[in-house]
Amino acid sequence: MSASAISDLAIHERSLSFVRYLSCLHACGWPPLGPDGRVDRFVAETFDARFRRDLYRDLVVKAATTPGSTSDATWAGPLAAVAPLANAFISYVYGAAILGKLPLRAVPFNVSVPMQTSGGSFAWAGEGKVKAVGKLDYAPVSIKVAKAVGDVIVSDELLRLMTPGTETFLRDALASGVAEFVDKQFCDPAVAPLDTVHPGSITNGVTPIAPSGTTSAALVADVGKLLGEFFTNNADVERAALLMTPSVASMLVAATKVPTLTMTGGSYAGVPVVTSKSVGTTVIAVDASAILYATGEIEMRASPNALVQMDSAPTDPPVAATVVASLWQLGLTALRAEWFVNWTRARTSAVSLISPTAYAPGT
Repeated sequence: MSASAISDLAIHERSLSFVRYLSCLHACGWPPLGPDGRVDRFVAETFDARFRRDLYRDLVVKAATTPGSTSDATWAGPLAAVAPLANAFISYVYGAAILGKLPLRAVPFNVSVPMQTSGGSFAWAGEGKVKAVGKLDYAPVSIKVAKAVGDVIVSDELLRLMTPGTETFLRDALASGVAEFVDKQFCDPAVAPLDTVHPGSITNGVTPIAPSGTTSAALVADVGKLLGEFFTNNADVERAALLMTPSVASMLVAATKVPTLTMTGGSYAGVPVVTSKSVGTTVIAVDASAILYATGEIEMRASPNALVQMDSAPTDPPVAATVVASLWQLGLTALRAEWFVNWTRARTSAVSLISPTAYAPGT
């Protein structure tokens, strides 16, 4: 087994252990850490009794002293004792998102980064001739802090009576939910930037190529046109990538018989392909080196006592007619994942796309 496969397996196992730990926290009433900075002994005993064969049980049963910076009693404190498990969950979420699959340029939040917008002037110069003089143009780019939030409401029974497979369900529900939302925001041409709230998609403001039809032949022709436009605008690109849905990738394989592409990704015409259902009705070509992004931790929180608007589009701000539900009364618990992440497109020419697509498999 390769080192990469071993690392992926370790992340998988630790992320499941993290969700099992959440179950034990819930079963014990979400207790804070003890005065010595250790996991509540009832949580440790519950975990040991229910998940004795867990590969990472010692991280809970013999938890180390927590760092002082995360010693709050409501949520982060209890997680600090099992930081390797929480970090594995973070890695699992990031690996599921398009952002984790593209070789983007990572930069810090709130730091001005110079981006080159034009090259210098270069020319042949004969003996005794005046040499051309030019300049390099740069524009400062700063990525502000933004965060994506996802809430999952689950029953107390689901957390308390966790059986084999339940932890995988909860882990995937949280991870895929956050990753899918961020991916859609990253790709959807309709997402315009909103200052101090969220970035625009990398495709926002880019004039799309209109699809020539809905058949496989049209798809092949359109992707060829897309790559032609993209490489005309980005002649020296080194981090090119194609983004498409698994169904479009499958159609492309069926139409061209290329051995390097599958519905889960690969490469097409020498260009790496990332597949995600979040790409929607677009096929995108992107110079990943021209997309700057900043990312922080994915924070986990939980509450069994909140009043919640059970609505994917809640009233903001709440009004007198807003309907809220008591999680305590209904026997529910809210699990929340917050991902601090933001990005910006350094230049418009770094992205080309086909939109809106309606390619029909089998045609």
